[in-house]
Amino acid sequence: MDIQNHFYGHSAVLAGYAGLQRPRHMAGLLQHGWTPVTPIRTHFADLADSAPLGNLFTWTHASRGWSEEESLRETGFASTPIGSPALYLAEMARNSGAAIERSIDAVVFPFHGTRLLDVEGDHQGYAREVFEREGSALVCMHVDDLQKPEIVEAWRKAGHSITTAGERRDPAFLARVMWLLMSSKKVVSNRLATALIYGAAVETPVSLYGPHFQIAGVQETSSEEYLRSLWPEFYEESISVPVLQKIAYAELGQEYMKSPSDLRSVLGWDSPGLRPFADYWIGAPWTKAKSILGLKQRKVGPVVNEAKLSPLHFLKDPFEHLPDRLPRSVSTRLVAPDFINVG
Repeated sequence: MDIQNHFYGHSAVLAGYAGLQRPRHMAGLLQHGWTPVTPIRTHFADLADSAPLGNLFTWTHASRGWSEEESLRETGFASTPIGSPALYLAEMARNSGAAIERSIDAVVFPFHGTRLLDVEGDHQGYAREVFEREGSALVCMHVDDLQKPEIVEAWRKAGHSITTAGERRDPAFLARVMWLLMSSKKVVSNRLATALIYGAAVETPVSLYGPHFQIAGVQETSSEEYLRSLWPEFYEESISVPVLQKIAYAELGQEYMKSPSDLRSVLGWDSPGLRPFADYWIGAPWTKAKSILGLKQRKVGPVVNEAKLSPLHFLKDPFEHLPDRLPRSVSTRLVAPDFINVG
């Protein structure tokens, strides 16, 4: 019912797993990234009261950062866990029989900003530290950071290669990320975030170090101390792969994964309906616009100490929040990303 359902190729993966030929509108909202607090605040704040009852689709109810009971008490909205699309894609990749060779020594996912949110941190210092510890690595850069010459130059000058998973509306986005993670001997990041959780889930050794990059204006729910207190194992250098995989499975909702038929049923894909279509093209954009412009009060407040964004921030790139045609294809296999020549 909203464009966020189709971010990062998530709907394309779920549709492929469910046996569809192409993604369809969902009768609800889908979590689109790992979060250390309830996704109802971080992902669904604008539209939580617009989704059908129970159709706020989270990955898990077993996260260390939040529980369904606490989330329901704080927000007033229940959620339904269905497992992360990354787990479905990893399962399809393994079942395909295609050989997955770990040919990359280290892939790096620096914590990134967006067009709307700046991240504070020292890319030059981090790039040098990675080179000292790993040698020349492959850096998966967020597409928005690729537009910032100072960030690209920091990593290039330090001796690293650069790639990207693409725009977040690209249906092959997740397939590229998972190819990188499943083809690497190690995944490196300076922030406990989605890519690191994915890596742990597919048995890629994790290395978490470097300067802590901080979203400008956000404190409690994104501080290094908060993350370290809840997930200390990710900060231990000698932790075993199976230990981290077990934690990642809980965060990504392995126990909540659905069969293809159950997935079609819970997402409203058993039969076409008019409401998800109307919500996607009309209802959700109108509701979000009112929330952004202050014409509608959110039923759910965003994260504690949220970054304060004025409507002008969103008006700088308004098309990012508007619906687009659904992906034309499903995603059932890993995709090798292109290397980027920035020199």
